[in-house]
Amino acid sequence: MSVVGVVGLGVMGGRCAAKLMERGMSVLGYDPFPAAADRAAQTGVRVCATPAELAAGADVVLLFVPGPADTEKVVLGPDGLARGARPGCILVNMSTVDPGVNIRMGEAVAGQGVGFVDAPVMGSPSGVGAWAFAVGGADEHLAAIRDILLALSGSEEKIFHIGPLGHGNKLKLLNNMMLGAINACAAETLALAERMGLSRKTLVDVAVAANARVLSNAYREIGQRADEERYDDPTFTVNMLIKDNRLCLEMANAHDAPLVLGTAADYVHRMAAAQGYGAKDHSVAWKAVLRNWRSGAE
Repeated sequence: MSVVGVVGLGVMGGRCAAKLMERGMSVLGYDPFPAAADRAAQTGVRVCATPAELAAGADVVLLFVPGPADTEKVVLGPDGLARGARPGCILVNMSTVDPGVNIRMGEAVAGQGVGFVDAPVMGSPSGVGAWAFAVGGADEHLAAIRDILLALSGSEEKIFHIGPLGHGNKLKLLNNMMLGAINACAAETLALAERMGLSRKTLVDVAVAANARVLSNAYREIGQRADEERYDDPTFTVNMLIKDNRLCLEMANAHDAPLVLGTAADYVHRMAAAQGYGAKDHSVAWKAVLRNWRSGAE
C-alpha cells in the first residue's frame, strides 16, 4: 500500500490525514506551524521536518496549502518536495490555486520522473470521506492515485477526470465563485431583513420549510451561522473566499470574459475584510453590509 504524504495539516489536511489512517494507510505529514504539526502527530501522523524529507518517504503527496505562492514554495523551495521526490512519486495539489501554477509545477518536476495532478476538494472539512474531486492530469497519474481518492470520496461517481493538468482548478474556481455570489446575495438579503425589522432566522426558516428554489446547503449554513452569531470557528473565511474569487476573476479576464456578478461579490467580501471580518467565517458578510448602510446614513 502507498505511503501518503500530506503537506498542510490544518482543517482540511488534518482531517484528510486522519481519514487515510482510518483506511489503513501510512501517512507522513508536514506543516510549518508547530501547533498543526503537533495535533497531527498526536493522531498518529509521522511528522517530517521539511517537505523534502516527506517527499523522500512518500509515494503520493497531497498538498493543502493557502495559495499559488505557497504551492511554488513547497514544491520548488530550498527544502521543497522536488528535492526529495523520487521518480514515480505523484504530487497532488488539493488546494485552490490558479490553474497556471499547477501547470508550471507539473512542468518543473516532470524531468525527474515525478507526476503532478490537480484535484481540488469539492466539499467541507466535515465531509471528508464523501468529498468530490475534479481532477486535471494524465490518465496514468490518476490511475496511480485512484485508491487514495476513493478513500476520501467513498465512490467512483465522485471522481471526475475533466481534462489535462490545470483543469481541476478551473472548475474549482468556478465553483467557489458561485459560493461567493450566494454569500454576497445572502449577506444583502439578511442585512435588509435586519434593517426592515424582520427576523433573519425566519427569513431562512421559511425557505427551508418551503424547500424553496433559493435554498441551497450554502444558504442554509449561512443563515444558521448568522442566527447563532457563530463566525469565530470558520469553515471558510472571508479572506479565503476573496482569494479564490479574485483568482477566478483573473482567470475570466485572461479569457476576455469579465464577470459582472463576480466583481460585485468580490466587492462585498473585500468590504467585509476592510471592516475587520477577514479571518471570520464568510457568513459574517451581512454585518459588513448593514454596517456600511449605517455609516452612510451618519
